[in-house]
Amino acid sequence: MNWQIVVAVLYLALGAVLIWLGTVILRENPRSRVNRITALMLLFAGLGPVFAAIGATIGQNQTGAPLPTTFPYNFFFLWELFFPQLLLFAFIFPIEHPFIARFSRVKYIIFGPHIFHFVWMAFLARPQVRWTGFDSRSAILQTLLAPVDIAMRLGAYGLTLLFDFHLKFFSIVNLFYIGVAVWALRLGHKAVTNRRLKDQVGIVLRGIQLAVGLYAVAFILPTLGLIKVYQPLRDAFTIVALMVGAGSIAWSIIRHQFLDVRLIVRQSVVFTISSALLVGLYLLVVTQVAAFVRNVLELQTPLIDAAFILVVLILFQPLKDRVDDLIARLFLRDRSDPRAILETFSRRISSIFDIEDLKKHMLSVMTEQLFVERAFFVVRDASRQKYVLELAGLSGEGIEATDWFFAEALRRARPSAFEEFVIDRALTPMTEILGRWSCRLVVPVVDRGELTAVLLLGEKVSGYKFTVEDVNLLATLSNQFAVAITNARLYQEAIEKQKLEEELNVARQIQRNLLPRALPHSPHFELAAFTQPSRQVGGDYYDFFFLPDGCLGIVIADVSGKGLGAALLVSQIQAILKAEVRHQRTMARAIANTNAFVSEITAAEQFATMVYAEYNPTTRELTYTNAGHNHPMLVRGDGRHERLDCGGLVLGVIPTVSYEVATVKLNAGDTIFFFTDGLSDLESPAGADFGEDRALELVIQHRGLTADALAREIVREATTFSAGDLGFDDLTMVVFRAT
Repeated sequence: MNWQIVVAVLYLALGAVLIWLGTVILRENPRSRVNRITALMLLFAGLGPVFAAIGATIGQNQTGAPLPTTFPYNFFFLWELFFPQLLLFAFIFPIEHPFIARFSRVKYIIFGPHIFHFVWMAFLARPQVRWTGFDSRSAILQTLLAPVDIAMRLGAYGLTLLFDFHLKFFSIVNLFYIGVAVWALRLGHKAVTNRRLKDQVGIVLRGIQLAVGLYAVAFILPTLGLIKVYQPLRDAFTIVALMVGAGSIAWSIIRHQFLDVRLIVRQSVVFTISSALLVGLYLLVVTQVAAFVRNVLELQTPLIDAAFILVVLILFQPLKDRVDDLIARLFLRDRSDPRAILETFSRRISSIFDIEDLKKHMLSVMTEQLFVERAFFVVRDASRQKYVLELAGLSGEGIEATDWFFAEALRRARPSAFEEFVIDRALTPMTEILGRWSCRLVVPVVDRGELTAVLLLGEKVSGYKFTVEDVNLLATLSNQFAVAITNARLYQEAIEKQKLEEELNVARQIQRNLLPRALPHSPHFELAAFTQPSRQVGGDYYDFFFLPDGCLGIVIADVSGKGLGAALLVSQIQAILKAEVRHQRTMARAIANTNAFVSEITAAEQFATMVYAEYNPTTRELTYTNAGHNHPMLVRGDGRHERLDCGGLVLGVIPTVSYEVATVKLNAGDTIFFFTDGLSDLESPAGADFGEDRALELVIQHRGLTADALAREIVREATTFSAGDLGFDDLTMVVFRAT
C-alpha cells in the first residue's frame, strides 16, 4: 500500500475528528465564549491535516512527481490561525487572564499577524521564482532589455528571499505564540483550586504541550534550519501530535466533563469513536480476507465475498454492544456521571449520622462533582423560629421564619433559579442577602412537609448555567439529603437518649446510695420505708441516723419537680441537714439554716418540703418540725389519731423563716405514718384521688400489723387503686412504730 495514501487517510481522519469535536463543543453551548473559542481552535487545527490530506492525494501526477503549487493550495495556510486561537483559549481558560480582561481588544490584535500571513500566502504565488530572461532572437533588443532583465532577476531573487524570510519569521511567531499559550495555561492550572477542574486543565495542558511540541519539532525547527527531519519522521510526528491533541480534548470531555459537556453528549462522543473504529476494523478484515481468497485460494466468485460480508454484518451488532458496554464501564462511569454521583452519595451518607458531616459532604459534592464555585446552607432553628445562614461572614445570622422566601421555597419544593424568587417582588431580608452573595440556584430540603433547610448555590466554576440534568440530579440529592438529615437526627436523639439513660442510671445509683442501705434496728421501735420515683431519679428523700445522745433522726422530704434537677437538690438538702445536725444545732435552728441554703441556691419557683423528727427511746418522746410537708399521721394503739402539723413554711421560698418545734409522747403500739404527696395525689383510672383520708383509714385499719407489714399493705392498696401505675409522681412513705 502506498505510504502517502496511508498518511493522507490518517490526516483526513484525524482532521475530521478535530473538526467534529469542535462542532460538538460549539453545539453543546453556542452562547458560551469558551465553547466558541475552543470550537474555533479545534476547527483551525483540523483544517491543517484535512488540507494536507487533500494535497497528498491530488498533489501528485501519474509519475508521482509534485505538481506546481496553485492558488487554491495556498489556502492550506488558513489552519495557522490555530496559533492565535490557541493563545486566546489559553488566556480565558480555565480563568480569564487579567490582561485580557483589562485590554479587551488584545484578542483581536493577536490575530493581525496571522491574517496578514494568510493573505500573503494565499494570494501570492509560491515564489520559487526564477527569471529565465526575455525570449528574443534580436541581439539589439536583448541589449536594450538587459537592464530590465537584471532587474527582474534581482526582483525574483528578492521575492524568494522575502518568502523564505517570511516563513522563518512566522515560524518564530508561531513558536512565540505556543510558548505564551503554554505559559498562560500553566498559570491558569496553578490558579484553579477545584480538583475536578484542575484535572480538566491538567489533561488539556499536557495534551496541548505534547502536540505543539511535536509539531514544532516536525515543522517549526526545520523551517528555522535548527534541525533536519526527513518526511516519514515528520509525518509520524504530525500524526502523533494530532492524535494526542484530539485525544486529550476527547478524554477530558469523556472523563472529566470538559466545558461542562452533558453526559449524553459524552456518550455520543465515545460511542461514535468506538463505532468508527469497529467499522474500520471490519473493513480491514473484509478487505484482507477477500484478498486472501482471491490470491491464495484463487477463487474469484463474488458469492464468497458476499457470504463473508453477510457473516461479518451478522456479528457486527453483538460485538458493538459488548464494546459499548465495556466503554461505558471504563470511561463513562466517572464521578461526573449523575448515576455515579447518586450511587456514591447514597452509599456515603448511609454511614454518616452527624448532621454537620452530612452538610459538609453535601457541599463537597456541589463543589467537586458539580463544579459549583460556592455552596452554603440556611438551616431551620426550630427553637428560635428562625433560619440560620451558614455562610462565611454571616455564620449564625438568624432570618425570621416568616420571611416570604422560605414559604416560596417550600411551595416550590424543587431546585429553582434564584431569579424566580425576586422577579416582580419586593426584596426581603433573605433575598437581599442572597442577591448580595450572588446566589444562582435555590434547592429546598423538605422533610415531611417542612422546610428543614435550603441549599444555596452560586455560579459554576466554568461560568455555565445549571442544566436540566443538573436540576434533576439536585432534586434527587436533596430528597436523599432530607432523609439522611432525618435519620441523623433520630440517631442523635437515640444516642442522646442512651447517654441520658446511662447518666440517669448512674444518678439513680447515686441517689440510692444516699438512702439508708439498711434500716436501724432497735427493741424500742420498728421502721419500714418504701420509695418509687416517677422517673429513674426523683425528688423524694428519706433518711434515718442516730444522734450522739442516742436519739433516732427521721427525715422525709419532697422537692418540687422531678428528674435530675430535683434529685440534685435532694442531695444538697441531705448534705446541709446532716452538717447542721452534726454541729448539734437545735432542731429549729438546723431547719432554718437549711431553708436559707435552699433559698440561696434555687430559683424562686423551686422549693422543698420536709419533716424532721428525733425519737428518744428512753423517754419515748418524738420531737419534730414540719416545713410545709404533708402532715404525718399519728395513730394510737386504740385507734385514736392526730396529724403532726407544727412547723413553718416550705424550704426555699423565704430566706429567713422561723420553725416551731413540737413533742409528742408515744406508747407501745403507736404508729406514725410519714408520706409524700405522691401517695395522696395518686389517681385511679377513673380519675379519683387516693387521698390522705384513704391512707389514714388504712393505717387505722391495719395498726396492729408490724411496720413492714403495714407498709406492704398500703403499697398493695395503692397499686390496686392505680391499676398498677404508681409512676405519676414520686411516691415515698415511712412507717414508724413504737414497741
